[in-house]
Amino acid sequence: MANTQELLKRRKTIANTRKITRTMELVASSKARKAQEAADASRPYAEALAKLVRDCAASEGAAEHPLLASREVKRVVLLVATSDRGLCGAFNANILRHALETIKAHEAQAAEVEIISLGKKGYSTLRYFGYEPAQGFGGIMDAPRYSQALEVIEPLMERYLAGEIDRVEVVYPRFINVARQEPSVAVLLPAGGGSQGGSLEMAAETLPAIGPEYFYSPSPVEMLEALIPQTVRTALFSTLLQTSAGEHNARRVAMKNATDAASDILKTINRTYNRVRQGKITQEIAEIVGAVEAMS
Repeated sequence: MANTQELLKRRKTIANTRKITRTMELVASSKARKAQEAADASRPYAEALAKLVRDCAASEGAAEHPLLASREVKRVVLLVATSDRGLCGAFNANILRHALETIKAHEAQAAEVEIISLGKKGYSTLRYFGYEPAQGFGGIMDAPRYSQALEVIEPLMERYLAGEIDRVEVVYPRFINVARQEPSVAVLLPAGGGSQGGSLEMAAETLPAIGPEYFYSPSPVEMLEALIPQTVRTALFSTLLQTSAGEHNARRVAMKNATDAASDILKTINRTYNRVRQGKITQEIAEIVGAVEAMS
C-alpha cells in the first residue's frame, strides 16, 4: 500500500490537472458559443442567396454557367477540414477516417485525388498514412474568416474553369448539435451537383419550392455570373464555421470528461489516504498501549 507522502504528491498532481482541464473546458465553452453564433448568423444570408440562385437557374439558358457544368471525373481536389490543435476527443479521428474512405473511393474509380488540408492535425495525419497534401492551411479553425475561405476556393474555381480539375469536395464535421458532429462530404464544384450535396443544395436544404416568377434586370444569366461563384465561396465558409463550432464543442466535452475523471480519481485517492492515515494512527496507539503494558 502506498505511503501518505506518495498519496499526497499524487493528489496534488491530479488536483493541478483538474484545474487545467476545468479552465480549458471554460475557454472551449466560450469559443464554442461564439463559433455557433457565427454559424447561425451566416445561415440567413446563405439561404437567401441559394434561393435567388435557384430562381435564376430555373430561367432559360441559366444552366450554361461553367461552374454548373458536370464532366467526367478524372481529377478530384479533396479539402479536409480538421482542427489545428488536439485535446478534442475523437473529433479529428472521425473526420480523417471519413476522408481516407473518400480518397479510396475515388481511387477505386481511377480518379486522381489531390488533397488540401485545412488544419494542422489533418496535414500531419494524412502524411502519416502516405497521402501527402498538395497544400496545407493552418490557423483557420479557431475563428474562421471569410478572407481565409476566399484564399482557399478562388484558385480552385480558376482551375475548374480552366479544366485542370473536374470536382472539388470538402470533408468536414456537419454540425448537428452541441454534442454531435457528423463527418460529411459536400461537393463545392460543380456548383449544385453531386449526390452528396452540392454547394447550392447544402445552403438550401430547408428552402421552399421556387416561388413566383420574376422579371430580372440584368438577365438571370448575367446575375448567375456573380451569384454562383459567391454561392461556392459561401458554401466553403459555412463548412469552416461548422468545423470551428464542432471543434470547440468537442474540446469542451473532452475537457469536461477529463475534469470529471480527475474528480473521481481524487475521491479514490482521498479515501485511500484516509485509510492509510487511520491505519498508521491505530498502529501507533497499539504500540503505545503495548509499551505501557510492558512497563507496568
